[in-house]
Parts: sequence; structure tokens; C-alpha cells
Amino acid sequence: MKKRNLNDSYFDGFNYETHGGTPILGVNSVAVIGHGISNEIAIKNMILQTCHVVEAGLIEKIKEAFK
Repeated sequence: MKKRNLNDSYFDGFNYETHGGTPILGVNSVAVIGHGISNEIAIKNMILQTCHVVEAGLIEKIKEAFK
């Protein structure tokens, strides 16, 4: 959207750089996958997001919910 000078916070939700990656569900550990063309901003955000997933105890919460 930057190429078209569309500065709208709605579109930021679709920017892979902003989120960095997405947690993969169905594994017994934390796994986050990023876009294949991730740049340094996206990789930094993916690492930060992984930290948030670990700190939130997402894997443990999912395991507990499905007991």
C-alpha cells in the first residue's frame, strides 16, 4: 500500500512486516512461521511475537483446553 500512498491503519493489519509471522497450531512447542521475503523489520517483529506467544503460555493454554 505504500507504493500507492495509502496510509490507513486498516491496511497495517495486512502488512506482513508489522506482524512478522504467525503461530503454528497443532505442535507441542512454539513455532512461528514468517513470509518468505521477510526483511529485517519483519524478522524482528517475528522474534518479538514469538516472545509474546511464549510469555502468554499459549501452548499450555491450548493443551489445557483440549484435555
